[in-house]
Amino acid sequence: MPNRFTPINSKSDLQSALKQINSNFLQLDGETYSKTINRGGGKPAMVTGKLPNGRYGILLYDDTGIPRILIGQAPDNGRPGIWVSKENVDVLKALE
Repeated sequence: MPNRFTPINSKSDLQSALKQINSNFLQLDGETYSKTINRGGGKPAMVTGKLPNGRYGILLYDDTGIPRILIGQAPDNGRPGIWVSKENVDVLKALE
């Protein structure tokens, strides 16, 4: 997406340039830290980035909406890894 942010005009006065810069930073601050992909029915299929527990990684959900696979940081101490829970078991709760 070209020119998503307003280019700073070198001929503009300082006040206008600061407004443009602040507007660009506001757009950056407004971006989310995570991305959720939903399946039909509004149930999550995958979350990447910052997870619901505050850690980071990729969280994959089963068809019932239970998080089953975690690739990233463990919720208890942040150690990196890959975990798969048993059927009907929330992987985040199993690792706490």
